[in-house]
Amino acid sequence: MFLFEPVYRPRPPALSGRGVSLRPPLMADYGAWAELRGRSRAFLEPWEPVWGEKALSRYTFRTRISRVAREWNSDQGYSFHIFADGSGDIPRGQLLGGVNLNAVRRLSAQACNLGYWMGEPYAGRGLMHAALDALLPYAFAPEIGERSGPGSGLGLHRIDAACIPENLPSKELLRRCGFHEVGLAPKYLKINGGWRDHICHQLLAEDYGGIRVGTIV
Repeated sequence: MFLFEPVYRPRPPALSGRGVSLRPPLMADYGAWAELRGRSRAFLEPWEPVWGEKALSRYTFRTRISRVAREWNSDQGYSFHIFADGSGDIPRGQLLGGVNLNAVRRLSAQACNLGYWMGEPYAGRGLMHAALDALLPYAFAPEIGERSGPGSGLGLHRIDAACIPENLPSKELLRRCGFHEVGLAPKYLKINGGWRDHICHQLLAEDYGGIRVGTIV
């Protein structure tokens, strides 16, 4: 657990684009995170694991931040909160949602799993698409040294993503970001209390264009 804010090593890049900015989650985000997730509960629950009674507690959030920082620092996962950059009608700094590069596999795989959520008030506005447009170049950009230098990326080769067949907005989001369907996985994940089929997608580095990386902050 953290008495203070977590330290992320290597230092995270400043990722931004089309109305959004991304950074790793901090304990200071708890109030905004709990408020947005609480307002969006009915909207999010059909697509997520069962929340539990303490899903929005400070303890749950602190535990999550501890895990996120541990995975970041050991090159096992990279999580970001998504914020409005103030260029549109949403106030600068407003938490919008989150996006994660989970289960990073190195050696011969160089792959990870993509996950994301958007608060209900901000869904359907292209903001998650903007967030992925900012994140994917960082994921695919070649590693430089210890991933700590300006312009360095994660050097991944493949990003996997899966969504429930009925989740049409998620399917369309992945299509627009260049992901390709690779098959149906029966009872792939336990979602909202039941094992659900998922459509599996993937995006390969060689199929993704326009790689650019933000500055290190």
